[in-house]
Amino acid sequence: MSPRALVRIARAPRGLGLARAWVSGEIEVSGDVLHLADSEKTLASPTSLAQILITSARTARALGFEEFKAAGSTAVEYRALRPGRHSVKRDLAEVDFHYGLSPRFYRHLLGPSLTYSGAMFEPGFTLEQAQARKHETICRKLELDASSKVLDIGCGWGSFLLTAAEKCGSAGVGFTASRAQQEESAKRLADHPRMSTQYGDYRTLLPRQSGITAVASIGMYEHVGEKNSPEFFRLVRSRLRPGQRYLNQAILRRDTGARRLRTNSFTQRFIFPNGQLLSLSQQLRDVERAGFRVLSVESFGQHYATTITHWIRNLQSAWDTVVDLEGEERARAWLMYLAGSYRRFRDGSIDVAQVLSEAR
Repeated sequence: MSPRALVRIARAPRGLGLARAWVSGEIEVSGDVLHLADSEKTLASPTSLAQILITSARTARALGFEEFKAAGSTAVEYRALRPGRHSVKRDLAEVDFHYGLSPRFYRHLLGPSLTYSGAMFEPGFTLEQAQARKHETICRKLELDASSKVLDIGCGWGSFLLTAAEKCGSAGVGFTASRAQQEESAKRLADHPRMSTQYGDYRTLLPRQSGITAVASIGMYEHVGEKNSPEFFRLVRSRLRPGQRYLNQAILRRDTGARRLRTNSFTQRFIFPNGQLLSLSQQLRDVERAGFRVLSVESFGQHYATTITHWIRNLQSAWDTVVDLEGEERARAWLMYLAGSYRRFRDGSIDVAQVLSEAR
């Protein structure tokens, strides 16, 4: 650890300074990053924190004002932070920060399935087999067949739509708020003329859709926000006739967990600006009030933890290439993000669930 790392901690002591030091390469860790993630609670104990802060304050004082002033934000942080506000223009910009990296970066991270959501594993499954099982499970729950026209809100790189086309013969359309994702998904779906993707915000695109028989949103609800959750489900409901199905897969926080969005949290600054995890109880309430009947809820947070171990291995095995594509600071930020997410899925402080409902 360099002295600059301790100055960063003194300047932003609620974890952001430590994150900046790691991202900037001023802290090096030997050994398994997942083992370090499992040790986070020990590192965050009152005794450890007090020792770190005392040492950091002394180091900052010794190095002087200019060093303290220089140990600020990094080049890869998101700047325009007012968490909780969700205008169309702002959401497009923030989604682009998260998903606008090189498609090659995501291919290295996610593997051939190019799927950025929790997979469903069985013993001996590869990551690609587990992602395929997840997509096929969603197709089954939505009862897709050749007569279906499925809408995928937040379609990413088109992986679910590919499965719906190839396994069920379905038609469909996908939305993404990332231009990079829309361009890549269009290429991947080029051999399936009954499938298409569109760039834009769900609030603009949803009212324009017709002929939809089923809807899925897989890892998109985290971008909606607490205030917009009721309206999001009402818009989805408006595209469906009674008896037609909707499946929402989303990461969830505990109902007793923190609701407030902290501007200076690591995830807000480096990875997922304005992202918000909501509780299952709120999601179910908003879904039912929008005019749906809940059919089933399936949670599989431990499978998401396993998914992340594969992503970390992918990232580390392609480290030099990823650094060439996006820079070392960005690569280090993603490694920290994945390790922290792994621990939270492991300890149950966050979960992931598929909520299947039908329009009343």
